[in-house]
Amino acid sequence: MKFTTKLILFFSIIILFNCSSDKKSILELNGEVIGTDTKSIMLIKPNQDTRFDSIIEIPVINGKFHYQEELQNPEVVNLAFAESVKKGMYRPMPLFLENEKIDLTLFTEEEFDKNIVKGGDLNSKYKNYKKEADSLFNPKDWEEQLKWEQEYYIPQNPSLVSYYLFLEQLRYFKENLNSDLIKNNYKKLSESNPNHPYNGLASNLIDAIENIKVGKKYTDFSAPDLNGNEIKLSEKINGKVALLDLWATWCGPCIAKSRKMVPLYNEYKDKGFTIIGVAGEFKNTDRLVKFLEKEKWEWINLVELDRQNNIWQKYGVDGGGGGIFLIDENGLILAKDPTAEEVRIELESRLN
Repeated sequence: MKFTTKLILFFSIIILFNCSSDKKSILELNGEVIGTDTKSIMLIKPNQDTRFDSIIEIPVINGKFHYQEELQNPEVVNLAFAESVKKGMYRPMPLFLENEKIDLTLFTEEEFDKNIVKGGDLNSKYKNYKKEADSLFNPKDWEEQLKWEQEYYIPQNPSLVSYYLFLEQLRYFKENLNSDLIKNNYKKLSESNPNHPYNGLASNLIDAIENIKVGKKYTDFSAPDLNGNEIKLSEKINGKVALLDLWATWCGPCIAKSRKMVPLYNEYKDKGFTIIGVAGEFKNTDRLVKFLEKEKWEWINLVELDRQNNIWQKYGVDGGGGGIFLIDENGLILAKDPTAEEVRIELESRLN
């Protein structure tokens, strides 16, 4: 072989090597759906609200679907059929996404236990977790399983699989969690998954569990009013008995509770009582403006638009319509979700 030919071959190999090394790893999700004619599937991230948030929706064509994305971090989603999600009743399947090829075979919702997931180290770890948990517990033993996850599985396996379990515990089982174990598990998970967005989410949820309790001081925050003026909660309630009302125009039960507070506000507003409303709205405030023009609530109403200040998270009511918190003149929480009559009793004893 001539020297020139060898040189060309050498540089060709170098170019090919560089091209292959520059190729980015991406998530490649391929799948088929069996036994149902669903038109699309959704990938719902932790803390997303299916009613208002922008959810990843993947079309299903002739029973097949494909999706790809370059992920900044591995993450977990709940996979569900779009038709069921839009009806508000759906069965989710946890799916761990990494910059790898993942193949799915999905069955009807009634047969989701038969779903097949191939690809991704985290999906393999979740499969092993499920196998171990199912061998130890039955569905009625959920409290024992929760304890096992807190005391054994999460600290021994601080992967993103455990982070998923941890976030589920913080959101749905907070009354059953051990405070010391929460802190220890968060420390291990955040250290094992540095700079992951789940660290901030978990921190807010933990703070809410630790701090939003009767007898504890309220959590301060700032939020804009409808004119765009930034208002700090403490500046409006210090030295007063206050009702913090986290509500929304789309939440019927919230509105019903708030309306019952109107007579109390009118009776005690000049005696050291105030109400601060925070409306959790999405996309814009058009609906809120029209609503308040009609209702004519006289107290201050601030806006939490698209969760920009994470106020619901900080008060432990994320995923719901909101909550009401009665706060005394020293800033201590007197009651969570009190009725109008319970508020009246406190006002009579404190302000009359």
